[in-house]
Amino acid sequence: MPLKGKQRGFTLVELLVVIAVIGILAGMLLPALAKAKAKANRMKCANNLRQIHTAFMMFSGDYDGRLPWTLTHEQGVELWQGLYGKQHTGAHHLWDIQFLFLPAPIRKELGASRLLSSPCDPETSQWIDMEIQHGKWDGFGHAFDGVHVHMDYRSLSYALHLGSDMQRPSTMLALSRNITGDKCYEFSYPAGPTLPSYDKYFGTALHTDKAGMVSQAFVGNTEQDPARLQNYGMAGLGASQGQFVRTDGSTVLASNSDLASAVRGHGDATGGVFEGVNENLTRPTQEKIPPDKLDVP
Repeated sequence: MPLKGKQRGFTLVELLVVIAVIGILAGMLLPALAKAKAKANRMKCANNLRQIHTAFMMFSGDYDGRLPWTLTHEQGVELWQGLYGKQHTGAHHLWDIQFLFLPAPIRKELGASRLLSSPCDPETSQWIDMEIQHGKWDGFGHAFDGVHVHMDYRSLSYALHLGSDMQRPSTMLALSRNITGDKCYEFSYPAGPTLPSYDKYFGTALHTDKAGMVSQAFVGNTEQDPARLQNYGMAGLGASQGQFVRTDGSTVLASNSDLASAVRGHGDATGGVFEGVNENLTRPTQEKIPPDKLDVP
């Protein structure tokens, strides 16, 4: 019987070549996988915005087609007394992001506050966990300002546009929080003229005549200004990346160019339950806010 020859193994050179090829392939594939993961997270974020739209649409169905910020003063007082008791007399929370996800029709449709924390915004994770574990209303409302329980602004990834109206389909309803704009201003809401609560921290405005300018943009994770990065940036969104949903339910994985077009469309909208165009929005931040600035007015 002939003897079997010895099996030949890899030489050192061949092994190094294989390792080099694997390294090259990994270098080519890993960036593509990272981009695919980032895109998937943006799509999940857009789905959250779509659910937020559904929640506010259900709310409007219970309130004569009105959204919280377009309620009358009497409707606003009744809404908050339902949450906080008859001793509550104000309607000012209608314009404050910390309170706007608390009404029962909105909580019911959202199902869980987890939807308010975007997968593109991991900084909110620890805070939304606190909401889920300790929230007064089934996982909503953990923070306390000395007078009222509300949602911790650090747990929220989404801004709400105070100029949206379900009867104005092209208006913007909600956006990812990495949005910067100009100083907000007083507006005559149906419940009364007011400046959005805590305007320095939670308010901004997207002016139609400034659409496309650098003052109105999505702040990316490569932002060089440390303060802007902390206050506006979301770790999973790069330069000129953000998401928004209109009151007609259409969601957009947006660039700054898309944002400019949406701001113009918002400004052209008419009809609904208020006159004129409201360009204010209320947004959360990861900014460290002095406790005395959070006192209820």
